[in-house]
Amino acid sequence: MQQTKFPSKALLGFALAALLAVVTALQAGSLSANDREFLAGYERVRAALAADDLAGAKSAGKSLGPPFGFTIWNSRNLDEARQAFGKMSAHAVKIAVGQPGYYVIHCPMLNKDWVQTSRTVANPYGGKDMVSCGEIKK
Repeated sequence: MQQTKFPSKALLGFALAALLAVVTALQAGSLSANDREFLAGYERVRAALAADDLAGAKSAGKSLGPPFGFTIWNSRNLDEARQAFGKMSAHAVKIAVGQPGYYVIHCPMLNKDWVQTSRTVANPYGGKDMVSCGEIKK
């Protein structure tokens, strides 16, 4: 009688890891249309704040609607806009983590996080004075 050989534990472990990687990749690509639209508007606000452009941030904020866009749109100065952006960033980080094409950046000097679509750091919290302060979080 011939003995049936079972795959080794290492091979089973490898197969399980590969399956998990595929499932994770499929989940990572599952942004809703609303999330993509929010992140696009958020990116426009971020870029404007990094350039110290309050008018640009307010204009971009209009496309976001309430509650986030309203607070950006009604900001009287860059400090107020950046405070509103900080609240918006918590939501952006939550939906962008693990998504292809989005990078979560951390500024250790200000202890702030944000999302952007470029690997080149452009800090919205420090503007032109601190534009390169930040690092991509792993």
